[in-house]
Amino acid sequence: MSEETPDLKPDETLPSPLRCWYGTAVAGSMSFAAYLLTNKVITGFASKPPTGNGLAIQIGITVRTLIMGLFTMATGVFGLIAVGLFILGLQSLLSGKQTTSPGDS
Repeated sequence: MSEETPDLKPDETLPSPLRCWYGTAVAGSMSFAAYLLTNKVITGFASKPPTGNGLAIQIGITVRTLIMGLFTMATGVFGLIAVGLFILGLQSLLSGKQTTSPGDS
């Protein structure tokens, strides 16, 4: 089986730096909000240890670990998206090619 690769057009233009940096601000603020929420969740879980029989404690620990992992992953994903969009904005700023304006989609 052969993998299909999308047709890359050499004449495609980069998005404008302003559009990239707007996306950076949105993704960065979402990452910061996810960080604050992660911090609240982790401190809340740390202040209230699970109680009950052994099976309930194990299930509680597993659920807590999954929740903390999801919030941490969201923080990291939005942070990496913000960094990538910032770098794309720099690339489109430094590139000599024509950029598209936000309304040209």
